[in-house]
Amino acid sequence: MVLLSNIREFHYPNGGVVTEIASGTTTTEPRETLTLFLLGFRANALLRPRRWWWLTTAFREMEAELLAAPERGLLHSRTLVGARGLTSVQYWRSTEELMRYAHESGHARAWREFYRRRDGSAGIWHEVYEIGVPQSPDSRGYEAIYVDIPRMGLGRALGTRPVTRETRSAGDRLARAAR
Repeated sequence: MVLLSNIREFHYPNGGVVTEIASGTTTTEPRETLTLFLLGFRANALLRPRRWWWLTTAFREMEAELLAAPERGLLHSRTLVGARGLTSVQYWRSTEELMRYAHESGHARAWREFYRRRDGSAGIWHEVYEIGVPQSPDSRGYEAIYVDIPRMGLGRALGTRPVTRETRSAGDRLARAAR
């Protein structure tokens, strides 16, 4: 038996990550602010992978793009594979850097492609949580969107409502006070 102690995380060129156990009890370094971004897709039509498999490629491409450019603000990312899709857990330096990435590069292309191909065979979602960010009276520090997906996560915990002109973008949803 091999005993592993204080083993680090290894990043591979294709964006894959293998994490081995670091023994002992640890905690995080203090940080003033942080943005937690959860995103994923769900295959609604498991027997029609030609309709949704491209999303797995888009996820890999976006993760590789971000790992290759740490200046964009991504601190760490972990992708979880489930029976019906993928979930990415991402830690960002700031919401501003996350929003900037969302409107450019691979994410914007994948978002447009999803809406072009949208037929209900797959759904997408994301949740954004601002941690340690002082909130104004008009902000709630979190936002979420779900497209063609069963209620889950924050939407299941708090309930959902239709997206309107005023809540169309993540920035709009973050800026609105909970009502």
